[in-house]
Amino acid sequence: MANQDSAYIVSSLKYRPQTFEDVVGQEHVSRTLRNALKRQRLANGYLFTGPRGVGKTTSARILAKAINCENPQDGNPCNVCNHCIEITAGRSIDVLEVDGASTRGIDAIRELREIVKYPPANSNYRVYIIDEVHMLTKEAFNALLKTLEEPPPQVLFIFATTEPQKVPLTILSRCQRYDFRMIPTDKMIDRLKMISQAEGIRITEDGLALIVRKAAGSLRDSLSLLDQVSAFAEDEASLELVRRVLGVLDVTIYFELLDHIADQAADQVIDQANLLFSRGISVAEFLAGLNEHLRNLLIIKIVGKADYLDVSDADAAALNQQAQYFEERDLVRMQTLVTETIRDQRFVSNQTVSAELLLLKLTLSTRALELDALLSGKPAVPPKRPSIANRAKKSHTAPVPAAPKPTSQRKTAGDAEQVDRPSVPSQPKPESTHVKETTPKGITPREKAPAEQASVEQTPAADLDQITAHWEDFIQKLGTVGRSTGTFMSEGSPVAIVGSKLKVAFAQGQTYQIQTLTRQLKDIQRIACEVFKSELTIDLQVQDGQKPKSRQEDAVLAHPNSQHLLDIFDGEIVDK
Repeated sequence: MANQDSAYIVSSLKYRPQTFEDVVGQEHVSRTLRNALKRQRLANGYLFTGPRGVGKTTSARILAKAINCENPQDGNPCNVCNHCIEITAGRSIDVLEVDGASTRGIDAIRELREIVKYPPANSNYRVYIIDEVHMLTKEAFNALLKTLEEPPPQVLFIFATTEPQKVPLTILSRCQRYDFRMIPTDKMIDRLKMISQAEGIRITEDGLALIVRKAAGSLRDSLSLLDQVSAFAEDEASLELVRRVLGVLDVTIYFELLDHIADQAADQVIDQANLLFSRGISVAEFLAGLNEHLRNLLIIKIVGKADYLDVSDADAAALNQQAQYFEERDLVRMQTLVTETIRDQRFVSNQTVSAELLLLKLTLSTRALELDALLSGKPAVPPKRPSIANRAKKSHTAPVPAAPKPTSQRKTAGDAEQVDRPSVPSQPKPESTHVKETTPKGITPREKAPAEQASVEQTPAADLDQITAHWEDFIQKLGTVGRSTGTFMSEGSPVAIVGSKLKVAFAQGQTYQIQTLTRQLKDIQRIACEVFKSELTIDLQVQDGQKPKSRQEDAVLAHPNSQHLLDIFDGEIVDK
């Protein structure tokens, strides 16, 4: 697929930037260095920090060329003079690169201190680039400090490190620090497209996006992965081929797995996990993908949009739908468990068993228990979530068999469109989640017409007394929309009905509750029509003189058994 050269050069070296403009995603560093060169305001020491593969050492070499170039062009090296050619090839005796990991002792630094006393041989500056400078010993740093305090003329130090916190403050204070950032996804994809076209590599844009996500912000890593994919592919590299080469699991697997976890179907979770592991899937890769999927769900749940995520539109819609079946604190707890398991993997003898134990924890304890439920003697086990495994998702990678038609269909808040995903044949059909209609005492529904049997029964607008009498029923039913929905609405009070508009008043300082409820107003009004048997629109407003209601949590915590429970379980009070 790639051009066949007599001496093959990997892409990360062949397409290494030679000017500041070529350094991808680090414009804030490149512009500052160019301006300093044009104004001849160079420091004696620079510290380049940031993740691996983002251009630290490359920028150090470009800076070394620029200050020694015979014909600089707007702060950039010309790359054609003798000095530029020698520095690019690594042959210049005035530009010395030192590996801090292997040359870390005091003897090497003492030798360097002796060399810097001499002027450059045939260049403007003598430049020392010390990579991974944090690996130097304490004694080596102390020996280097004297040179930085009183640097010889025409000597420049450039330090590069991925761990600046390990560099002594005495060194940091004598250097200009530049923080290199992780490269944005879109810029990395554009760079890979350019290199793919230049090398004759045929690869789909989805495949490039997957390579970029796998590289996690490192352009050097993405180029290495691109070389690996191009070496394997005989024709165009599809998304499925890239997944197979890089060992990345299809995101559909995580959607199905979280469906089983939401259903608390432990047998399905274990079956799917063992099927993956039996195929040679790395446990580390599986946990990393699960951690990313939970993170995406949490961001969607909190923010309500996928602008911060590197996912396709189809996956964003599926994430939005799946996030409806989990509470925020459940997702936080689940991701914490996954993160802890990833951290502890190196200490366990059997990683597969550790991963299976994690999945069982996620499955059997998907909901946090309410303290008031324990105090009131209600069942300690939370109600099982309605099954959602039969929701089909259209695969964007390959056609899949049509999912069996479920016996009932559930709609959740914010479902603008139904996203199909592959079904699991062994998963039992979901039970109907239809809520049986009840008629509040004192409110008589009118007779339904034959064509209105499926619609909500309605009567003329209820009065305020009827609303107040059934307000608690309304609050309780709002729990089907979201756990916080009923809690936030309970902090308001129905104060008036004007026509078909119900005004609910909140106290000063409760604007967050109003904003949260407003996003779910459509479902709230639907439930209000069911409970009050009237067509109502709800107006949420802050009213002067309205006092905040006493919280149920305060009463629970004041219960004499609360402290006893905390002592037994070694627990602590956590805000909702």
